[in-house]
Amino acid sequence: MKKILLPTDFSPISINAIQYATRLFKDIPCTFYMLNVFRIPYLTNEELMDQNASNLALVEDEMYENSRKEIEKLIEGIPQNENHSFEAITDYNLFSLAVEQVVKEKDIELIIMGTKGASGAKEIFMGSNASDVIMRNSCHVIAVPEHNEFKPPKELVFPTDYLIDYDFNDLVPLVNLAELNDAIVRIVHFSDKDELSETQMRNKRKLESYLVNVQHSCHTLSNSDFEEGLNCFTQSRGNIDMIVIMARHYNFFERLFFKPKVRALSFHAKIPLFVMHHLND
Repeated sequence: MKKILLPTDFSPISINAIQYATRLFKDIPCTFYMLNVFRIPYLTNEELMDQNASNLALVEDEMYENSRKEIEKLIEGIPQNENHSFEAITDYNLFSLAVEQVVKEKDIELIIMGTKGASGAKEIFMGSNASDVIMRNSCHVIAVPEHNEFKPPKELVFPTDYLIDYDFNDLVPLVNLAELNDAIVRIVHFSDKDELSETQMRNKRKLESYLVNVQHSCHTLSNSDFEEGLNCFTQSRGNIDMIVIMARHYNFFERLFFKPKVRALSFHAKIPLFVMHHLND
């Protein structure tokens, strides 16, 4: 039974991610943990002094009940699937801490959540919640952009610099996803050098051996600018359904998603991102 965490604030963005999750794993037995995290709205010191502990406790209890009812209503609206079961979780907490706690307590193996997308040069693509979840947890994450319309991922892009000595278990989520959807994996290496080093060649052969039972192809693009190269590759193919990246590629990952000013890359608004975590980190 696959255990998947679905954080929600009941917004269209989070509901779209939930729909994506249930459709992606429609044929797989899953327990979906629907998590809503709430906090009492910020109060000034004077307002806090006017409130006694019992009043604040009553507000918290009311918010808890409202959260629980909203989750139950959301679950009721999901199409019935005998492969799927749902559990509602509400928590008065900081979002990132609540996610960490549920991941540990429920032995979660995958988080699927919505992302707002880049709306301008100063907008961080992932948003603070999604970026916190990815960077603070060792759990795999699929981030679903707000305007993404679900279709089975048939073409996956896996960027790599061939510098990581992968273990097969690191790539099991990628292999499983590709096999589940009969997808092809496009391994993409961006370089301004003509040849790979011996280490890179060895890691490339190992990576391909792990994908022997999966359709895959290798691409080397002479572009030292990762963001521009990945954007050009996804645009040129036109049918990329998901970008898969290993979180240990922090030189790629931080540049692409977490620097203060992000380039307006077109795939940000469309393509889900699957972040896998290196098991040996």
